[in-house]
Amino acid sequence: MGLFKFILGLNEVLNEQEQANKEKELDEEMDLYNLDDYEREEVKKGNYEPYNFEDSDVPLDEDDYYYDDEK
Repeated sequence: MGLFKFILGLNEVLNEQEQANKEKELDEEMDLYNLDDYEREEVKKGNYEPYNFEDSDVPLDEDDYYYDDEK
């Protein structure tokens, strides 16, 4: 039973490290797009991707954050 608990504990540690790495990568990507705090919250909630807030001359898709503002 000790080995089983060790494996479960190791798996939990690896999952926590993986989650921390994903959060760090997401923060770095949001930094590249210079997102505001409210935009970062929307990305962290999973509602949008960091590039959905990008200012450009390209028409926005329906799932982009500022799509309704163009109407």
